[in-house]
This record gives sequence, structure tokens and C-alpha cells, in this order.
Amino acid sequence: MCSRTSLDAHAPSAGCPRTIYCSIAACAMGSGQSGYRGQTVQSDRKGFRSLEQCHVLTKWAWPRALQRRANGGRMDYFVDGEFTHDWTSHHLKLWEEFLGDKAGTATAVLEIGSFEGRSALFFLQFLPKSRITCVDSFQGSEEHLEPGSKHESDMAEVERRFDRNLKPFAGRVEKRKGHSLTILPGLAGEGRLYDVVYVDGDHCATSAYSDARLAWDLLDNDGVMILDDYRWGPDLPLARRPQAGIEAFLSQVAGECELLHRGQQIVIRKSEIVAAKSFTIAGRDIDGLAGGALSPPLVSFVVINWNYGGYVGATIDSIRRQDYPHFECIVINNGSTDDSAEVIARHIEGDPRFRVETLAQNHGQLGAALWALDKVNGGFVTFVDADDVLFDNYASTHIQVHMALQRSVGFTSANVAEMDSTGTALTASYQQLRLNRPGAQRGLRGERTVLRLPTVSPSQYRLLDTSTATIPRGHVGWLWAPGSANMFRTSVLRLLRLDDGGNSWMTSADGYFNTICHAVAGSALIDMPLSGYRLHSSNYFATGESMEGIRTGTREYAAKLRKFTYESVKYLIEGSERFDWLLGGEFWPVVDRVTRENPDRLRDYFSDEIAVEIFKRNAPQLRSVFGARRFGREVLVRFSGAQARFILRAGFGGRIPMRVLSKSLFGDVRISLRIGRKRQ
Repeated sequence: MCSRTSLDAHAPSAGCPRTIYCSIAACAMGSGQSGYRGQTVQSDRKGFRSLEQCHVLTKWAWPRALQRRANGGRMDYFVDGEFTHDWTSHHLKLWEEFLGDKAGTATAVLEIGSFEGRSALFFLQFLPKSRITCVDSFQGSEEHLEPGSKHESDMAEVERRFDRNLKPFAGRVEKRKGHSLTILPGLAGEGRLYDVVYVDGDHCATSAYSDARLAWDLLDNDGVMILDDYRWGPDLPLARRPQAGIEAFLSQVAGECELLHRGQQIVIRKSEIVAAKSFTIAGRDIDGLAGGALSPPLVSFVVINWNYGGYVGATIDSIRRQDYPHFECIVINNGSTDDSAEVIARHIEGDPRFRVETLAQNHGQLGAALWALDKVNGGFVTFVDADDVLFDNYASTHIQVHMALQRSVGFTSANVAEMDSTGTALTASYQQLRLNRPGAQRGLRGERTVLRLPTVSPSQYRLLDTSTATIPRGHVGWLWAPGSANMFRTSVLRLLRLDDGGNSWMTSADGYFNTICHAVAGSALIDMPLSGYRLHSSNYFATGESMEGIRTGTREYAAKLRKFTYESVKYLIEGSERFDWLLGGEFWPVVDRVTRENPDRLRDYFSDEIAVEIFKRNAPQLRSVFGARRFGREVLVRFSGAQARFILRAGFGGRIPMRVLSKSLFGDVRISLRIGRKRQ
């Protein structure tokens, strides 16, 4: 029997990135129907670029190439094809042996060197759910261009035969015409990954090496790579045959693969990368370079739980699965009254990396986070919402970015996948996290110049490079993903610790730390989801998934958060002597940034009586730290009228110098004139 897919008629749309006309063969015995139908094709990241709005005109046919033959039940993959050479058939038994477990899966195949398309026809039919990227310059190798050679070929005719032979499968074939040295890095830049890679390109040793090396980064874990012509041309000079290049490649990936077969072809399987144990730099193990004196940083996960017994178990399990082994986890049972204690104990049992701390009463998330800073041992901290889940590569990706940024920052913030209370995905990203902000510095340093984690492959590093941006600390407002998405430097958290953790702060940890840490030390965004952000009726902040033009949260929470920013201002003003020295000329800009207000709104913000009282109470200290002239200038930048003079009197001991007073009065006149013009 044959299963046919019903396709709706379509005409190619204007502006379509490309239109492919093809005939798709269907598995069948006997005769069938034919007709023209259309299909809109969308492709995923694995193996193929997205081809949105790309229309395929499809002609149904029943070529004999898909009929089983009587010769031992083996399919005749090449019937009806047009060929001049056959360097493929004698390998089929080997390929069927090592690719059999992929026959029923949606397999992405990369082929380097396609010639007339024999090997591609095999992959497409033996792996009926596969799609293939064929890379070939169709300019030929040295032996194809040598006059009188038994391999001499008209490469224009070779390409024509390739196109004809693959036409029945055009909807599953991506032809990339060009040199592999150009095409393969381009595929890596697109974030491609393949399950099967077949390398049969140019035969010289350097080409064999570069093709294998570049393709290795495109091969997914557990993927199979077939390297052709290992023993080709034994009488030729070493540089003109593949063996030396293949051997050099195999020596580089030793320990990363399993050798399945060695003969005329080499077949290897890419091993799953084991949990990170050490850094490397320029490919050399840091343990050897530093004599064991330099170790990977410890990450401290702080799970703050209040009555989330229904979720916290999944949160803990997601931390246990991290592919970065250098972590500790403190689970704070923050005054819970449900079954959280029992759930937590059950899920951390037997794992010495986890420990439980109990607070008798709910300190709020920020209060518990401040309290925990005395307990953590790691150089990096993530405060984990007890209803979120971290992806396995969460810690390794954040640490790799911290180690590779152009400059160090206070914290990194990765994208999140938003989900509902049951774990069903709602979005694949958080709306507010955007890399294209003015002044953002895109990318990481070169991968051979930084400390590298073994769990982050070269292709994954390149993807991170294109998905990361360092945001200048002058940006204000909310720029990041929420909650668990953020990994902070512990030193910055302790520098900006609001109190010793003895008080309750009924607000979110990220609401305080993200803003002030960014204002002081900057931040970096990773546009890649590394955690699941759960939305449900008990959420402290978000009430629905993030969407353009729609605010998350509630009016009440937004007002509460705005009011809390005065605590950040108060903390900085009260610590002005310390922070002026630490921040230098940036002290006053930092004070303005933690307000989250745009510059044209700062006077409105500081006109609140809370701000006036903060400045008035600390006015003598501000005058002492900054001097009379600077003190007066900074007050008048933010305050006017009676409020400004109230603060100035406090700073100058009751008597405002005439020079400062005149500036204050002149400022009042300017404001009055500006208001009058607006009313007109």
C-alpha cells in the first residue's frame, strides 16, 4: 500500500524567496495517479533553513526507483537514473548496516561531493523521511579535469545529470553549489545540525581534512559520519590522496567519536559530550596549562520556594540534570505551609550538591535572596523561581558567555520559553529581550582565545556568538527576561546588597538586582531560551505570556515596583561615600538609571516626597563627599522650587549660599516659562 499526502493547489507568491518545481515520488507497487498539486513548505532548524512562503509545485509520479526488487529484497536505488560511473553500489551494504536505525526517523543528511547524485538517491530512499543538503562546486577535482584520465568528465553534463536524477525528490533536496570551504561555514552560521554526514569531496589531503573538520561541527551528537576514499590512490603522493587528511582529522576528534568501520571508507559516530570537567584554551586542557591551579567556577543555584509544592520537584530535577557539574544548590523553604518540605526532601535525596535552608516565615523572594548571599559559595548565582525549569545546558551556556564576553558584566540574561501551569509551551521567547538596542555590542571573543567548556561545541559557540549582545549600562527600563533567566556575578550581588537579609522584602529578586546590577556593571543578553518560565494564577508578577503592545503584570504590581525603586536610590545615596570612590564619575548617572525613568521624566520622579526626604536626610553627607558646588549642581538637576531649597538648606546647615540660591531661582523661572509656552 501507499500512503499519499493530500496537497492543496497553490501558486507561487510574489516575493517568494525561491520557487522549486519538482516531482515527488511516492512508495507504491503498481500504477498510480498523476496530477499537479502545490504545497507550502516550512523547514526547521535541523538540516534546512526556514523556507517560509516557499511554494513547491508537485507532480505525482510512480517511478520504478521506489519499487522493491527481487534481488534479496534490496531496493534498486538507481533505476531510471542517468549515470556514467558507479563508485557507490559496493558501499550500500555497509551504509544500510550503520544507518538502519535511522530509517524510520526524520533524518537530516549533509553530503559533500554529489557528482551525479548516486549517493544522494540512496540516502533519500533508504531514509524515506530524510532531507538532504548537497554541497558540490560542480567544477570537478583534478582527476575529472585531466585530459585522457579515466575519470575525465564534462562537469556541466555531470551537474545536468545530478539535477535530472534528483528531480523526483526535489522537495527534500537542497542543492548548495559552491566550494565547501565557503558553504560549510555558512551552514554553521545558520545553526544547522545533521544526523548523517557523507564526505566525498576533493581527494587531496588538505581538502579531505578541511571537509571533515568543518562538517564535524555540523554533525549532531550520536550522528554518523562516512568518510569516503580512505584508501584511494595508494600510488599517488601523500598530499594528493585523502588518507593523510582523514588521519589528521581523526586524531583531532579522538575521544569525541566511536570508530564503527575502517576500510575503503571510515565510518564514525559522534559521541555524546560528557559533562564538563575542565576548561580548554586554544584546544589545550587548562589543567595541564595551569598545573591544576585554575578550576572552573562554581555556580550557586538558589531555589526560593513559597507554597509551590506542586512545582518545586520539577524545578529541582531540572537543576540535577545540568550538563555543567560544578554547582551547588540551596533550596530555601521560605515559610511554606503546604507539602513543599516533603517534596523538596524527596527530590534532593542522595545528592550532596543540594541542601535545604528553612525560614520560619515568608521573607519575600528578595528578602530570601539577600539572606542567602551569606550562604552561597559560588562565583555566580542564579535565583531560581520554584515553579520554573532550567534546560540542561542552562549553566554551561551562561558560564561560557561570561567567560567569552568582550568585557565582563554584572549578569547575563537568557531568553525563556513561556509555558502554562501544565508545562505546555506558550511562546518560544520573551518579548522584552531584544539584542538590537542602540550601542549594543554583538558577539563574543574568538573561540580559541577564551576559556572554553567542552559541553559547548564549536558550532554551538558560533551560534552563541551571533545570539549574544552586551548592553551598555546607560540603557534604562526593563531589558531582560524575568526570574530564573539571569545569572549574576556573586561579587556584584554582594557589592549591591540592600541589607544583611534580616528583613522581609515582598518583591521579586530580579526587580531589584537586575536594574541596579545593570546600572553599575552592565549586562549581556543571550537570545536563546535556556529555561521554561511558568505562568499561572499564583504568579507574583506575570499574568499572561509576553506579546508586543500588551503589558505583562498588573497596574498594582507596576506601581509597587516603581515605588520600590526609591529603595535603590536610597541605598546608593546613603552609601555615596563608598560608591563615589567605586564608580568615580558614574555615581550620579547610576542614581538616575536605577529609577528606570527616561531622562525627560527624572524631575517628575524626584519630585515625589520619598525622593525629597532621601536627599534631605543625606544632604550633609552628599555635600561632604562631592563638595559644595557639585552638591548644589546635582540637587538642582533633579529638584526645583521649594523642594530644591529644602534639600539645599539641609546640606548647607540652614543657609544656602547666594550663588546656589540664585541658580535655584533662575531655574524656577525657566521652568515657569517652559510651562507657559506649553499651555499656549
